[in-house]
Order: sequence, then C-alpha cells, then structure tokens
Amino acid sequence: MAVLIRAAFLLSASLFAASWPLRAQTPEAQAKTPPAAQAADAGKEILTRKCFQCHAATMWSPLRQDRKAWEGVLYRMVGRGALWTEDEIKAMADFLARVNGPAPAAQK
Repeated sequence: MAVLIRAAFLLSASLFAASWPLRAQTPEAQAKTPPAAQAADAGKEILTRKCFQCHAATMWSPLRQDRKAWEGVLYRMVGRGALWTEDEIKAMADFLARVNGPAPAAQK
C-alpha cells in the first residue's frame, strides 16, 4: 500500500514538474532577461527542486497569499527541517506571490 501511495505521489509530482518546464537559457539570453524575471525563474527552479521532495503541488497550488504570508510558510518549513538559504526563501516567496498571490476582489 505504501509503495502504491509513494508511486502515485512521484507520478503526480513528475507530471506537475513536466507541465511546468524550466527554461534553459544561454548566457546571452539571460543577460537580456530583466532581473525580476530571472529571480522569478530562480524561485520556480528552487521550488521545483526542493519542495517537490516532500510535497505535491496540490498541497499549495489552491492557496492565495501575499508575499509576506508565503515567506512565513517557507520559514515554517525551515523550522521543520527544510535547508534553504535566505536568498532561496526570498526567490521562492517572490515566485509564489506572483503566481499564487491574493485573488482579486470579487466585482460587484
């Protein structure tokens, strides 16, 4: 049973990662990319590499939080054993706030 659950987790994580490809850029293309976009790409890469070791994307993808709240979640994970630098946390928080930021207020 545990093997089946682990296989399902690995399959869902790999399918999500495959649907969210990382861009391989040449140094020339990276130089032309704005720094904010490079930081967002770095956050996505770190998130994919480190968070998917323990979590499926379905755990956090429905959440809508601002940058400060995402940073709090990431520091809570450090308290639980995650090994990240401050720069990695900042990059992941920036990325998560951009793609999973607060939902716009409902229009009346």
